[in-house]
Amino acid sequence: MISHAAPAAATKDFSNPAIVILGYGLNPDGTMRTILRRRVLTGLAVAQPFPQSPIIVTGGNPQNGKTEAGQMRSMLRFLGVPDDRIIVEDKANSTVQNARFSVPLAEQAGSSGIVLVTSTTHQDRADGNFVDAGANLLATVSYPDGDPSVNVVQFARDAMSPFVNLG
Repeated sequence: MISHAAPAAATKDFSNPAIVILGYGLNPDGTMRTILRRRVLTGLAVAQPFPQSPIIVTGGNPQNGKTEAGQMRSMLRFLGVPDDRIIVEDKANSTVQNARFSVPLAEQAGSSGIVLVTSTTHQDRADGNFVDAGANLLATVSYPDGDPSVNVVQFARDAMSPFVNLG
């Protein structure tokens, strides 16, 4: 008789995750587009059970003298997040750079890994970029912004991400 053991579940340390919220292009006047505001609100919801965790906002691409990360920081501050909890990365001009610049910030903050926050249509690429940059990617959460059938599949992946290895 041959015994077939189930694969071991991924062991992930959620003791102090860095919540990384990815930017999205600003309007020409420097205000936030709806998708970016939704990412920030999603990130804030994700951060609630982890009050000790840093929130990294990442995105440059200035418009009218304002960066994506700067605008996200302002929104989080308006919503009551203490400034000392927010880490601003405002140089990235692509998802690859978001990952390359944010992973070291999460490590410097002493995080146990990264919970990535983005939009449904962006998540696959973002996950890959963060894994390629060496992130200990604990989970991903995406705000639905695309085709409903894609959103359903992505929701299932989001729900499973804390329990499986993403990279």
